[in-house]
Amino acid sequence: MKRLLPLLVLGMLGAPAHADSTSAQTLVDQSRARYNTLKSYADRGEVLDQFGPKPENSYRHTFRTYFRAPRQFLFDFKQDARAGGNRIVVWCDGGDFQSWSSATNQHETYPRGSNTAILAFQQFASATGRSITLVPALIFQGSGLVSSFGEFGDAVPAGSEAIGGVRAQKVDGVARSMYAKTQRETNVRRAAVWIDPQTQMLRRMLEDTPEGLPPSAVMRITTTLEPQADPQLEDRLFQFTVPTAKK
Repeated sequence: MKRLLPLLVLGMLGAPAHADSTSAQTLVDQSRARYNTLKSYADRGEVLDQFGPKPENSYRHTFRTYFRAPRQFLFDFKQDARAGGNRIVVWCDGGDFQSWSSATNQHETYPRGSNTAILAFQQFASATGRSITLVPALIFQGSGLVSSFGEFGDAVPAGSEAIGGVRAQKVDGVARSMYAKTQRETNVRRAAVWIDPQTQMLRRMLEDTPEGLPPSAVMRITTTLEPQADPQLEDRLFQFTVPTAKK
């Protein structure tokens, strides 16, 4: 019996780690699922794009998102002036999805039923630090959009932090992109998410430098959000007038 006691103690000590990992993954899964239940959604956010070791080696972009089921939507992204100050807007007032970029002054329309609306998001994924798909891919589940949050796995609890006055649970893990046809993993990077356990909303996501790059390389993106679940939204929020081109 005495020999069994140490083994029992070790077993008891080992159990919480597995339980914590399970609860961390459950929190992530519940957060992803929460977005599919929303009748409306709004946020404002910031993308910290770090490309070097010094504070000045970074840009801060801002964005807003509005959504009302089933398909009213607007995403308005404003690039850091030091990076060019480009403005990117993707919107749908219930009819066709449309997009516009101030860098090219190009206005595109994606006819309803043509299955081309996904292109409006994909073409601006890199320019927006993937913020254009981070939440929209969760809202429009089944659309084919891919979110960095959807690529997040290997969840491990990492305590909690206050973000915007809200105590959020931090979960460390790894994000992996995957080629659909070959199932080959690519763009593997360490990542972390911060989730409000009360609302199950994502408050922040960090994506670190992808594996395989030189040790000195820095490609780190941190997206912070102030989300609202099921807010009352006015029709005007889903309307956008393309600016007249400057001569």
